[in-house]
Amino acid sequence: MKVIDVEALVHSRLSESPYPYTVIEGSFRSEADSELLSAEFLTDGYKYDVRLANEEGKKQYRAHNYQLLDYGRPCDDHMSRLTPRWRELVEDVCSQEYRAAIATCSRVDLTGAALDVRLVRYGNNDWIEPHVDRKDKLVTHLFYLNAFWPEEWSGALRILSGPGIDDYARQIFPHAGVSVVMVRTDNSWHAVPPVASDAGDSRKVFLVHFVRP
Repeated sequence: MKVIDVEALVHSRLSESPYPYTVIEGSFRSEADSELLSAEFLTDGYKYDVRLANEEGKKQYRAHNYQLLDYGRPCDDHMSRLTPRWRELVEDVCSQEYRAAIATCSRVDLTGAALDVRLVRYGNNDWIEPHVDRKDKLVTHLFYLNAFWPEEWSGALRILSGPGIDDYARQIFPHAGVSVVMVRTDNSWHAVPPVASDAGDSRKVFLVHFVRP
């Protein structure tokens, strides 16, 4: 592993309440990697995804997405724009060592699971409503990449005890080097309240889904 601190993953303690998840404070092998990945996070070329209509069973959100792997298939045009260290990070999440570490951490059998990987930016007023992920999403790993993010900018990941956005067990702000592993269950509610309209940066996320094929 070139970038990810796999030992931190393996030894992270999984919380069982309100559902299985864990927060890793130091997800990369060095502080220098954390700083470099934050500085080199792509800022353009994203697809602005918006779903505001209340379609049954589908969450509402506003965010900018940049797909890197689509069910295990590399998006070559997008991958080619990554810096060398970012490409090494993607190589890490594609490795068997990383898959084994996530399986150990989450206690989920990931044999045969496909990878869905993308960069996500939440700009001013972007958000995602309380939701439970689709049943084909087995485990999610969220890496945060903001070198600076004061709490008044809002936009924390909320680990929810139910469908209410204020019924949260924990908030995780997107500080560089912090990551969250979440196991999909029927009650794994989570959300991101709107990023403040005067926030001085976008919320930066490197998102990895292990998906049942």
